[in-house]
Amino acid sequence: LTNTPTRYGWAMIVLHWLIGVIFIGQFALGYVMVRTTSQRTSFELIQLHKSFGFLLLGLIILRIAWRLGNAAPALPASVGTLERRTAPLAHFALYA
Repeated sequence: LTNTPTRYGWAMIVLHWLIGVIFIGQFALGYVMVRTTSQRTSFELIQLHKSFGFLLLGLIILRIAWRLGNAAPALPASVGTLERRTAPLAHFALYA
């Protein structure tokens, strides 16, 4: 469930992929939503888009809270110095 020194726990892995799938799905839903000609269908898709957006927000907040409570695994020894220095910045940028 929790992270180990060498890998992320299954909870973080599931959250990662669930957020990714919903995030990509939001783009697909948005694409269909703005191209539909039926006002009723458009309204229903907008409501669905908003619902998934709030679900996504909740999952992201949960992921951040989980991450703050569990240390990230160490980077593999094969990761270079530049990557070790920039990885925290990249992670911060993704959450910001």
